[in-house]
Order: sequence, then structure tokens, then C-alpha cells
Amino acid sequence: MQLIAPEEVASVEDLYRGLEAGDILFFRRMPWPLPAGDQAYLRGLSQTSSAYHKNIAYRPASDKVTGFDPEGVSDPGRLRSIMRAFSLAVLDGLRSLLPRYMEDCRIDYASFRSVEEEGRSLSLNKRNDLLHIDAFPTRPTGGDLILRTFVNINPVRSRVWLTSDPFEPLARQYAGPAGWAKMARPSVLARLFARRSPYDRFMLRFHDYLKRNEEYQKNSAKYRWEFPPGSAWIVFTDIVPHAVISGQYALEQTVIVRREKLLSPERAPIAILNRLVAESAR
Repeated sequence: MQLIAPEEVASVEDLYRGLEAGDILFFRRMPWPLPAGDQAYLRGLSQTSSAYHKNIAYRPASDKVTGFDPEGVSDPGRLRSIMRAFSLAVLDGLRSLLPRYMEDCRIDYASFRSVEEEGRSLSLNKRNDLLHIDAFPTRPTGGDLILRTFVNINPVRSRVWLTSDPFEPLARQYAGPAGWAKMARPSVLARLFARRSPYDRFMLRFHDYLKRNEEYQKNSAKYRWEFPPGSAWIVFTDIVPHAVISGQYALEQTVIVRREKLLSPERAPIAILNRLVAESAR
């Protein structure tokens, strides 16, 4: 697991291979335009109410911003304009940098994370400082992959992450205890009435299982990364277990990449999980 920079690789195929193996694509300076005034505006927003303690979300499909505290945002129109411009700039950059992934992809939300991560008082399953893989309760992927682009717009402080070994060794050790084999073979009744695929239900369960597993949190391999002010990074957050240790003021854009568009589709978590079931049946 390593940071890779576009200028240091020989071809775009190397970028695909690295991301699918669990590397993080890193830019020391953000490659997409985001005016300094817009960054300062975002940093000046106040999320004072307890009901607005998490992320401000921009939904490109409906061009709406949600999750902000009305008492702390005097001009919602400007907030929407800034988030829209950020989202469009990142998506255009991804189409140029990683065109294979952007073919027939699903454009998900952009978000602004205004709250300091260190010391947040959250329930165990919502804590960002515990290693986990991403899964969306309201937006199942059906086995496609979660590609996320982050930008640190804090002017003075790095955003600090921990990561651990990627999905295949993780699943080989913990997917069985987390119940994948049983969930992969649901009853006919369960298949008829399930709102999510067995994969999506398992990934939500696995997200919580990893956070609650003290042995994994304590003893797994850990790699520390500091993303400095003005930097950006791209990672498959359902391949790479990650935790956010500290940092404030980050922007993010999510894209759901079709697993058929991977350079190596066998690296998709759903393919790995299905191989484990097949191996156990031999």
C-alpha cells in the first residue's frame, strides 16, 4: 500500500492497477480549480445546531445542498454554487485522468466536512477514527465500487488518515466470522423481500463489524498518512480500510464505478467474497 502520483507512473494502466490494489492516488496540490474566496467561505460556515453535526452534502442529480445549518448559512445559493462548481471540476478531472472508470459510472454525492475529526463524540458505528470500509445505507452499490476524491482545504493543518491492508486479506480473515457465507445464500423468502442485495447487506454489516472488532482495531497493520493543506487524494474506500484521525475542512466527491470497468474485475470486493464462498464449498 502506497501513495502514487500521476507524474510518477508510466501509464494510466498503472494508475488503475494501483488503485485496485489498494494504493492512494495523491496530488500534492489540488489539480482542480477552487477559488481561495470560495474555500474561505466554506471554512467560515457554522454548524452550530446539534442536528447539523456531520457533512454538508451536494446532490448533483437534483442540484440540491442538504445537511447545512440554516442559522449558519446566510446565502444558501452561494453554498450550492460553490459545491456545484467543485463537483463539476472534480468530475471533469476524473474523466481526463481515469476515463475507464467514468464510463457508465454513477455520480454520487459531493460533501463538505467542516467539523474537526479529532475528539468527536459519536456512537461507535459512526466514528470515523476507527478502521472501516465504506458502505452506504441509503445508496446500495450492487457490487460496484466506491471511488472517492478528497481535498484538504484547511490552510494550515494536514488531514491525518490511517489505512490497513486491502480488501482481499481483510475478507479472508474476517468475512467468515462476519457472516458472509450465510448471507451469500439467502432463503427464497429473503431474496423476495430484501431491499438490498446480499452483498450490500453484508458490506453494511462488515462496516460495523470491523469498527466493533477490538482485535482488528488493535492488531491490524496500520499505515499513517498526512495529507497537507491544499492536497488531494483518490481512493477506493470499499477496497481500502481507513480511519480519519484528525483534520477539519475537507471536500469530497464520490463516484460509483461499475465493477466491469476495473482493469482487474477480480479485485472487486464482490468478486473476492464470491471466491471465498466457492473455495469453502470445495
